[in-house]
Amino acid sequence: MFRKIAALAILIVACLTSSAQLPGGSIRVIVLDSAGKQPLDDATISLLKAPAGPLLHRIRSRHQGFTFHNLAPGDYQLITSYLGYATDTTSITLRPADSTEKQLRILLHHAANAMMEVVVHANIPPAIVKNDTIAFNAGAFPTRPNATVEDLLRKLPGIDIDKNGNVTMQGQKVDKIYLDGKEFFLDDPRTATQNLPADIVDQIEAFDSQTERARLTGIREPTGTKTLNIKLKKNRKKGYFGKVYAGTGSGGAANSSSVTSSYSAGGTATNLGNAWLFGTGNLNNMNNQFTGADNKNGPGPGGVQTLDNLQLNFRNNNQKRLAFTFNGGTNGTRTTLDQTDQRLTTLADSSLLENRLSHTVSHNQSVHGNAYLEYTIDSFSLINLRSTVTPSWSGSTELDTVAIQTQKTGPGYLSNQGRTDNSNHSDEYNITNVLNFRQRWRRPGRTLYASLSESYDHQNQPQHIFSLVNNFDSTGNLLSQTLTNQNQSQLSKTETYAASVAYTEPLKPGHLLDFSYRVNRSISRSDRQADDFDSATGKYDRPDTLTTNHFVNYNTIQRLGAGYNATDGKYRYQIGLTLQFSDLDDHNLTAKSVLNQRQTNWYPRASLIYTPSQGKNIKLVYTANTTSPTIQQLQPLPDLTNPFLVRIGNPGLLQQLTHTLNAAYTGFNSKSFQNLQIALQANYTEHEITPSTTILSGGIQQIQYVNVDGVWHASSNITYGFPLGDQRKGNSSIGVRLNYGRDVSLLDGTPDVNTSLGWGATWKLNFHPVEKLFVEGVASVNYTNTQYSVNPGENTNTWLQNYSVDASYELPGAFTVASNYNLQITGPQGTLPSKSVALWNASIYKDFLRDRTAQIRFSAFGILNTVSNFTQTIGIDYKETSQTNLPGRILLLGFIYRFRHFPGQKPAAGPPAS
Repeated sequence: MFRKIAALAILIVACLTSSAQLPGGSIRVIVLDSAGKQPLDDATISLLKAPAGPLLHRIRSRHQGFTFHNLAPGDYQLITSYLGYATDTTSITLRPADSTEKQLRILLHHAANAMMEVVVHANIPPAIVKNDTIAFNAGAFPTRPNATVEDLLRKLPGIDIDKNGNVTMQGQKVDKIYLDGKEFFLDDPRTATQNLPADIVDQIEAFDSQTERARLTGIREPTGTKTLNIKLKKNRKKGYFGKVYAGTGSGGAANSSSVTSSYSAGGTATNLGNAWLFGTGNLNNMNNQFTGADNKNGPGPGGVQTLDNLQLNFRNNNQKRLAFTFNGGTNGTRTTLDQTDQRLTTLADSSLLENRLSHTVSHNQSVHGNAYLEYTIDSFSLINLRSTVTPSWSGSTELDTVAIQTQKTGPGYLSNQGRTDNSNHSDEYNITNVLNFRQRWRRPGRTLYASLSESYDHQNQPQHIFSLVNNFDSTGNLLSQTLTNQNQSQLSKTETYAASVAYTEPLKPGHLLDFSYRVNRSISRSDRQADDFDSATGKYDRPDTLTTNHFVNYNTIQRLGAGYNATDGKYRYQIGLTLQFSDLDDHNLTAKSVLNQRQTNWYPRASLIYTPSQGKNIKLVYTANTTSPTIQQLQPLPDLTNPFLVRIGNPGLLQQLTHTLNAAYTGFNSKSFQNLQIALQANYTEHEITPSTTILSGGIQQIQYVNVDGVWHASSNITYGFPLGDQRKGNSSIGVRLNYGRDVSLLDGTPDVNTSLGWGATWKLNFHPVEKLFVEGVASVNYTNTQYSVNPGENTNTWLQNYSVDASYELPGAFTVASNYNLQITGPQGTLPSKSVALWNASIYKDFLRDRTAQIRFSAFGILNTVSNFTQTIGIDYKETSQTNLPGRILLLGFIYRFRHFPGQKPAAGPPAS
């Protein structure tokens, strides 16, 4: 035995000796801070074959240094990166005669944009597919210094952001943002995307949003929306960061000839670690265009706005059994909106062309408080509580002048002319509580889930309505004049209570049966009192019986479901069946009438997730959901707010049932860095709630909602992403959309089938050709063809094009110039010619202080002094164009101070290198 062990030892030593004697040189490297000459642990060192050769090795530095062994003679490049430092590139040559170890001391200098250098040279795959989750690697999408998460999202294939900052992915809304897999931003995802810096992000994971029951039981329940999980870099999980800013300037009036002062001030602070704490606040009168940086969303869809907001988020992370998250804050907006509308409504033998000019001043202030508490009782059971309180106040005054032309064969004639002067105020609050309990057993997969919830919504809406409408015949003679002058008070209350229970039983590992029951009971009350003005008394003391009503709606829904689920393996699927029983009782207390409805629906539920190979998956999901009519759609009262378009409720409305089928393919190639996303969707609706339009005398339209069948839609989204060269210089993506829809409405009792065919394409460019230059571009075009069965003469084609370029370049002396240009071209419609709206913002700023933490910034918004926006809308039986006012040109001088501290970024202590 001793001889065998000795022989084995000699063999191992011989192998090691021969390995050590292989021909080749060695490079020994130590990385130091240039100021303190202290070693830097965990710096990233990439060894490449020069010139522009492949990546040979990439390792992390150690306190005592490290060595690259067995290198063939030739030219090499060492690229060294460390957070908070400028990247160093060193060239070195190994000759055949070199027999000793090369010694290198690399000195790194502090720099504000060092994070960008790491991702330029790393050749990081843009995304990874993990089952049904897409994980985008932030390092593969270069962002400029001080970029936000929203800036990063703009570069990701398949993701779009609108003018209000709302995020969608493959056409589905992003309604939740997680931080490291934990809920932190409970209410508004924009708080996270617009305030968190991009350079703390390691990955952004995108997946289907799930209900709380799905999260606790593991049984998927698609919601039709998306969730993004922001995964932090390892050395960014502890520390703090933030900014404060202020700016002042001139401009911002809707009329370019007037001069007003503009201002913006705010700050953001975030602390990460054992507890997360986030706070932000902002006050400005320039449509939020400056928030410590130039807001790429622009001035919004229309109006001149003054905004204020304050938000505080807290989460404890150091408790093993108790998790607590709180969000609270307030948001306020005051908007002055000048708008012109042209609306063409299709009739059986003619059309109505409405021209409206309106001036609206509105304000709203809301307060929100959200809390989430989860307590782990033991390793098998937990309980959580989610509570929300949202009081709000709003009000508006609106002045309208309206002219309506009736158009038949030949010239049209003025059939209506009038004006309105309305004002309203609203006080509302909502309280919601949801209590969930989960119990597991030792057998994996056996789970009991129970939930109780309640919500209460209270809304008080007093309003004043004044309208004067003149009706004319085809010869211009005045037929009638209608005056409405009344005060209304409307009090609406909705109480909802729900209870549910679910149980899952494993058949074998990865295969479960699930059973569920849910009951939901809602009670809605609406009390409207209307009083007309009495010229004799000078008071509003004449009760209006037409618009006064007291209405109560009771709605009870019960769901019973069962299913089979395979949760592991290459094929993961679920099949099941759901039965739904609905009871709807409408009580008109004024008319003393009762309407009872009973509905029974059943529908299957099914999904399949197939992973054919690494980096690819195919997903098929069928869902069905019901939509109950709102109390406004049920209450049999005319809404006289718009006397030219009177809406009246229908207490006989049924619930609508929508069947939806989604199919998706995702594929990412980790070698070529190319990616392909395909999303298909189709839906069919039973008992669709749709408008029924009746033309009254003088061309006044009355709309009452009814149920129809035969409504369906289909759409597709295809996105192809690819690198620019070796991806060190950026990436690009191309998206193509196609949709077809069939809608049905009623026109004077005749079904009007509206079919629409549309397509669109979007091209995104993220170009980073040299170290200090960033160029982002987006080009999109959308086309829609709409056809009507009742009046084919009103068939419509619409075109919408958008082009934007955003660029920045850093000059010597820490100066940076930046520019953002957006061009929107709306195609001609009817008598309206093609319309172009161009918005151009630019800025120049200087960074100073240590690590460039402070910045002086001069910004010019709306350089072209564009004071109006233009939009097109296609409805079921109408097409509409709107033009709204924008702030115009604003010149702003701003100051920004950024602060940050991450313990993982500190240089490691140690003696100076020799």
